[in-house]
Amino acid sequence: MTWKAATDAQLVASMHRDPAALEELYRRHRRRVLDYAARRCSQPADVADVVAATFMAALQSGTAYDPGRGDVVPWLIGIAHNQLGTVVRREHRQRELEARSASRRVLSDDDMVRVEERIDAARQSESVERALETLSARQREALLLVGHDGLSSLEAARALRVPPGVLRVRLSRARRAMRRALGPQWREADETAVESVAVETTAIETITVDTTEAEL
Repeated sequence: MTWKAATDAQLVASMHRDPAALEELYRRHRRRVLDYAARRCSQPADVADVVAATFMAALQSGTAYDPGRGDVVPWLIGIAHNQLGTVVRREHRQRELEARSASRRVLSDDDMVRVEERIDAARQSESVERALETLSARQREALLLVGHDGLSSLEAARALRVPPGVLRVRLSRARRAMRRALGPQWREADETAVESVAVETTAIETITVDTTEAEL
C-alpha cells in the first residue's frame, strides 16, 4: 500500500504495523522536528539524536495520539520537547529507526547542512540570544514554540501539556521581558509586519498576547 495520499492520522494509526507508514510520517515532518531541535541544541549530533528519539517515541506511543485534540505536528513537537532531556547516543537511535522505517539515515547530508546553518545563525544573533537568556526556561520555550516553531498558542499549550491560559500568561511575560532586554530594537519594530531581528527569531516580535489576563 502507498501512504502518500494518507492523512497524518492514518499514518500514525498504521505505523506500528507498517514501516512504510512511519517512513512517510518521517518524510513529511522531519524538518519541523529538526528545526525544533536545532534551535535548542548546540551540536548537530544532538539534533540527530532528538530527531531519531522523537520518531521512535512516536512509534511506541502512537496509540495515544487523538486526532480530535489537534494535528500531528504539535503532538510530535511535544514528544521532541520530552526527548530533549533524555536523548541517548545518536548511533543507537539511528540503527533502531533505520530498522523500523527502512530509512538509510536519520539525517541526510542536506539536513545536516541545514542544522549547522541554523545553529550558526542562532549563535550570531548575540543580542537576541542574550535577551532569550533573561527569560525563565518556561517563558523561553513558550516564546520559541510560537515565534520560531510556528505553533498556535493552543497547539503550544498542548505540546507542553499546560492549560491555554497558562501558556498565554507565559507568552505575555516573555514578550514584556524581551521588550525590556532589547530596548529600541524591539520597540521600533512594527508588531503587525516586523522584519526579523535575526534569522532564527523571525516572528518573535509579532506574537499577540492578551496582556489583561491575570498573572499566574
